[in-house]
Amino acid sequence: MFFEQIISTPIRALGRSFIDNVIRDGAEPVPGSILYCDLAVGYIEHSGIYVGDGDKCIVELTNINGHSIIQRVTPREFTSAGTGFSIYVSCHNTRAVGKKNIARTALEMVGQDIGKYNIAFNNCHMFTDYCLCRGNINCGHADIKQIVNMEMTLTHLKKRAKDILNANEWRVWKHDD
Repeated sequence: MFFEQIISTPIRALGRSFIDNVIRDGAEPVPGSILYCDLAVGYIEHSGIYVGDGDKCIVELTNINGHSIIQRVTPREFTSAGTGFSIYVSCHNTRAVGKKNIARTALEMVGQDIGKYNIAFNNCHMFTDYCLCRGNINCGHADIKQIVNMEMTLTHLKKRAKDILNANEWRVWKHDD
């Protein structure tokens, strides 16, 4: 059973990627859209915020020498650490959703080192969740330090995006980078 799961996860991820890239329509992100890409064939994902305005249009938290650094990157740089090439965009039905204040929050944090990187407790999903929640009275996160050390996963982030942005789908951004 365990061996079957190890094999079936990447096969499902590759099948989904084919359908999402070839058959389904994509979505062009808007400022404040939540983005994610695959890092390890369906086992680990990476998330960030679309901010627009030029080549370096995504803000992400990444591990640089053991520190959680927030930086602005291109779509190619966003996907470069993993096995996937598709970037998924938060959508309501077929249209991308985002809020400008989410993008503004992400941009204000570029260049910050928010502490020691930890894949479970100080990661890209935590940063993306913070940007999504800042200013939203239902979240209660006034400072990023309030959510450092909270477990953050893509599943949690997708639920939060559904609650705040009404994101009920994730579509591939068919960018040229």
